[in-house]
Amino acid sequence: MHATTIDIARHNADLFDRSEIAEWYGGQSLFASEAVILERFRDAYAGKRLLDLGVGSGRTTGALLPDVADYVGIDKAEAMLAVARRRFPGATFLDMDVRAISEFGPGRFDFVLGALAILSAFDHAERLAVIASVHEVLTPGGVFAFSFHNRAWSRAGGMPLHARSWHPREIMNSVHPQSWINYLRLRPFAHEEADYAIHVDPAHRWSGLFYFIDLATQERQLEAAGFEILARFGEDGRPLAAGDDTSRDGLLNLVCKKAGAPH
Repeated sequence: MHATTIDIARHNADLFDRSEIAEWYGGQSLFASEAVILERFRDAYAGKRLLDLGVGSGRTTGALLPDVADYVGIDKAEAMLAVARRRFPGATFLDMDVRAISEFGPGRFDFVLGALAILSAFDHAERLAVIASVHEVLTPGGVFAFSFHNRAWSRAGGMPLHARSWHPREIMNSVHPQSWINYLRLRPFAHEEADYAIHVDPAHRWSGLFYFIDLATQERQLEAAGFEILARFGEDGRPLAAGDDTSRDGLLNLVCKKAGAPH
């Protein structure tokens, strides 16, 4: 059975549109890699216009809002947006699908952030379309920073027992019966392609179907869309060079710019 027989994006969106999950995310801080990226590339967004994709409960908002001139966060999970609006009443949060960002128009933003592997929630064709739309809404020389599920991770495609970390919540989710029920239900939709894979991956006991890609292939995908690579980071925030071992990284991070103008 092929993954095109299920609406991956809709399934994954439903995983996060739950009040208890929204409240939990509202209490979370930046990941190590995110903190490194936002510090190193502060000049790319400070005093400028920023679009936060899949903003959820505003986990990244607090770190960005004081520095940017124009902040817009978008999400489709109503429960998440309710928490974000309560926490940051002065910020702009829109009920908007990531796949619809071309509606903002060309050159609307200077910086686009795609945290927590938001692009991994879509199938291959939709992912490529979102990357093209990010390129469109960026001003020339604008920066796109995002994380993604790493196909070269040693646990990619593993069973629910493969917790992403030793965090108590991750361990609890990996052994919870609901994780196994959902894993077995979704397993037939997982598949491998030459350039990417769709794997079942635990997400709050309600496993999702996520897009996994290796670093080199992701870079080629970006370059084909008109981006230049600026930096690579592992899950722990360490800088990466092309060809480095990423087998320990469940998530990888790339920072790139819209080609054609200096950063």
